[in-house]
Amino acid sequence: MELNLNMSESANAPEQEERILYRTTLHWAVLLGPGMLLIVGGVSVRTQMVPALVMISLAVIWGLLCIRNLRTSEFVLTESKLVIRIGFLFKRFYEIPYIELGGADFFKPALGVMMGFGKIMILRKDNKTMVFRLVAKPDELAEKLKTEIIRAHEALNATDPASP
Repeated sequence: MELNLNMSESANAPEQEERILYRTTLHWAVLLGPGMLLIVGGVSVRTQMVPALVMISLAVIWGLLCIRNLRTSEFVLTESKLVIRIGFLFKRFYEIPYIELGGADFFKPALGVMMGFGKIMILRKDNKTMVFRLVAKPDELAEKLKTEIIRAHEALNATDPASP
């Protein structure tokens, strides 16, 4: 199955289609915070009506924002680069060629092991680390990303043996 992704974020950039090798998103665990606030607000309705209704309202708004964030965020591995789209209110967009990356790692907390989420750490060649939390299947993403980084560096070294 071959999927294509339009990689241009701005109207000025030329459109290119690349084959998608792997795609993942944020995990539905992003909804646990709003869910807990909704439960606490619901339990508090009988004893403190106004604060409970405020909590429930905030939980609903927070939940809607989280759902929108969940639907618009993705991590995509293509043939030549890593593409990350996160958020919708405060959008962050990264399009990083594999040759600019130095490595990747992941961490899953105890709950993340059971539910399939964790944090991914992406090391760039300039020694800056990008960390993304609540990623679905971070182990698969890290392994596939490491494979693509190694493949890109090997291809670069094969074409230019003088480069480090």
